[in-house]
Amino acid sequence: MNIKTSLFLAITSIKRGNKGTLAMTILIMTLAYVNLVFVASIFGGIVEAINQAAIDNQYGNIIITPAVDKIYIENKRAIQAIKTIPGVIGVSQHYVDNPIVTYDYRKDGHDIKSGRWVLKSINPEDEKKITKIYKSIIDGSFLDPTDRDQIIIGKEIAGGYGGDLEYLSLGVSVGDEIDVLFSNGIKRTYTIKGVFSTKSTQADQTMFITKKEMESVLKVHNLASEVLVKIKDTGNEDMYIKELRQIGFKKEDIKKWQDLMGFTSGASKSFTMISIILGVIGTIVAGVTIFIIIFVSVVNKRRQIGILKAIGMRQDTIVLYFVLQALFYGVVGVIIGAFLILFVVRPLFIKNPLDFPVGWVSLKITFNIIRISNLSLIGAALIGGFFPAYRGAKEDILKSIWG
Repeated sequence: MNIKTSLFLAITSIKRGNKGTLAMTILIMTLAYVNLVFVASIFGGIVEAINQAAIDNQYGNIIITPAVDKIYIENKRAIQAIKTIPGVIGVSQHYVDNPIVTYDYRKDGHDIKSGRWVLKSINPEDEKKITKIYKSIIDGSFLDPTDRDQIIIGKEIAGGYGGDLEYLSLGVSVGDEIDVLFSNGIKRTYTIKGVFSTKSTQADQTMFITKKEMESVLKVHNLASEVLVKIKDTGNEDMYIKELRQIGFKKEDIKKWQDLMGFTSGASKSFTMISIILGVIGTIVAGVTIFIIIFVSVVNKRRQIGILKAIGMRQDTIVLYFVLQALFYGVVGVIIGAFLILFVVRPLFIKNPLDFPVGWVSLKITFNIIRISNLSLIGAALIGGFFPAYRGAKEDILKSIWG
């Protein structure tokens, strides 16, 4: 195989070829590359938005719940010690109840709306370090530490704020009063201070009151139904769980946020699978495109191929000539496509993320996505160029010249 000869023929063919065809081929390969990266990145962005929403609005990174034989977490020293672990940026204790909520619009005992939703107590200042509920208030305001007769509720409970479960909602707004019947039989009346929307249906079916208010109802002090822990480096939860065990949480149940995703986790896996399928289809399309281009080139140069073989050029040198030509299309497509993705498309999406039901979605472009896209497109170019080149190069000399 004479690599120099193959390279010379490939360069000559590209230089002397039709410039319009060359530009169109490079454009097709560039668009194929952009498509590969874009599809993988947008689905990656959706999955990241789903996961981040779960961390920011529901679970934090780690959730500690009582031991099997306990109602509350009673290990006060261990709870306080969590804040001393390097990398922990927030700790929030919750009491959790599942009360019946009623709303009597006319206060006449008729047309009463009711439902059962999750109610959690919070220390507002601690909660701000864990979740972003306080940033999701769409009407009214967030709780203050001293609030006793105030409550904030999700839009799916309130209704009238564009929720998905309007038929189950109370139809209330800020300033309205609702009655809450706790599981221990105590009934309290609260004024709605705020309504929040996190774009998570599950999170938006939650209510919050202050810790002091919940303790007065449950007749407890400085305990917790759950403790949420927020860490600096998402992905290192296992390491922090070991630390939590060491500081005293021996019997408590400790879970990572991923363990609580449920249906959402399945949706994330589905998005990843769809991304892979579309990526494979895009790669096949790119390979077929190169195949057609090289095939047409081989057909148009049948006589030239026959003459080259007649003067002694080896078959593998001819095959390499066309493969290098296909490789050129692939490499240039990758270079231009990478430039467009990294310096045009990505900045555009950072400034203007897409408003999806799961949250604000941008492109999640990783080194792995870039690497796989590079290898996929170049591999498709090589394979797509090889087969028509091999078929043309092995054809009989006389048939090539006179065919």
